[in-house]
Amino acid sequence: MEPSHLLGASFACDCGRRHTVPTEHFLYDTEAFSKLPSLAEKHIGDRGFLVVADQRTFEVAGRRVFETLTAAGLKGAHFLVPDGEDGSPAADDRTRDLIRCQTAPADLYISVGSGVINDLVKWVAYLEDRPYLCVATAASMNGYASANVAATVDGLKVLFHARAPEAIIVHPDIILNAPHELTMSGLGDVLAKSVSSADWKLNQLLFDEYYCQFSVDLLKDLEPVYLDNPEDLREGKEEGIAALFKALLFSSIAMTVTGTSSPASGGEHLISHTLDIVAARDGQTHDLHGRQVGVSSILMAALYERVLAIDQPRFIEPPPQVNEEYWGSLSGIVAGEYQKKLPKLHQAASLLARPEQWRSLQAAIIPNLVAAERLKHCLEQGGGAHRFSDLRRNGQPLSRDGFLLAACNAHQMRARFTVLDLAVLLGMVPDEIEVLCDRWLC
Repeated sequence: MEPSHLLGASFACDCGRRHTVPTEHFLYDTEAFSKLPSLAEKHIGDRGFLVVADQRTFEVAGRRVFETLTAAGLKGAHFLVPDGEDGSPAADDRTRDLIRCQTAPADLYISVGSGVINDLVKWVAYLEDRPYLCVATAASMNGYASANVAATVDGLKVLFHARAPEAIIVHPDIILNAPHELTMSGLGDVLAKSVSSADWKLNQLLFDEYYCQFSVDLLKDLEPVYLDNPEDLREGKEEGIAALFKALLFSSIAMTVTGTSSPASGGEHLISHTLDIVAARDGQTHDLHGRQVGVSSILMAALYERVLAIDQPRFIEPPPQVNEEYWGSLSGIVAGEYQKKLPKLHQAASLLARPEQWRSLQAAIIPNLVAAERLKHCLEQGGGAHRFSDLRRNGQPLSRDGFLLAACNAHQMRARFTVLDLAVLLGMVPDEIEVLCDRWLC
């Protein structure tokens, strides 16, 4: 099945499951906003609609969305999510509660923005058991059609299932005119696919967990457009940015139909989440999610290359506890996740000590990896973050130690097994991570 035929579809997959795509409409054209009333009116009753945006996205698109709907005779309101201390809204439990407390329940929710706003609205819509529409303002992340929410709850970055939008509405001019940094954040997010898919395959091979090749292959036709022509993104060419947005869209659909973030989120995302929550713990600001993911994806691709080049692996005993010196006040909640992972670490080491199992793993993963060199070239030529010093912490370049510490401890924060855990079992952390960081990210 072609990606363009997926919207609203339900079909049996070779993975053994039946996949359903709840998002029925994807409008990417200059007349997209004029079609909003017909999409919205079937959902709106006495409680009306609620447009949720931040101060910037309201001016870019939110005001026009609100006025288009009210001009069509539809009743509604709008709410502007306030900026936090770092100058932007936060996808966390406090902001979720703020929206619910300061707005009346609606029949239909409409998000106008990108990552944070979309996550907040899908979260609220899920809790209110109401549909929502998504108006995208940048090709900045791969969560638009995903049912997953990445949010901070009680200080820890968590991922949970909510609801996908019924429609995604995109005006090409808004996407083309979005800050280049946001577009490059989207590129970093979608480039994670190679290493995240490898991590997903790793879990199938080691623990017989669910895996869907169909969802992994969804982006294959679109990948060359941005991987081979990153200059088109740097120059803001319409074809390249449209292909990037569609790749982000189908990446989010892959997560929705499989019910897991695994098709698009692996060790590279753990590093980004770690940078986020440690910055929040310390009262500091962090960089855009996709920029952090892009840099981390280069490192994870290089780590895979290093790990899978080993002919006869020798495994060590993993640390029994989390690194409390690093995690500080987050140690308790991180430790709960790490304790879930420890049995997997022992199981993986036992299985992969068998030469035939190690060779099987190499044969399954190596052919599908995108080389670290190609990922770095794409981000560099596109004008995106490709070094740890390109990332920001509190408005300043992220230090080498700041990135290294996140990379060496990120595996502890989630029960999901990734190449970072293989590196731990092989005794490659922290020394080999440091070598690879200096080789690829300086």
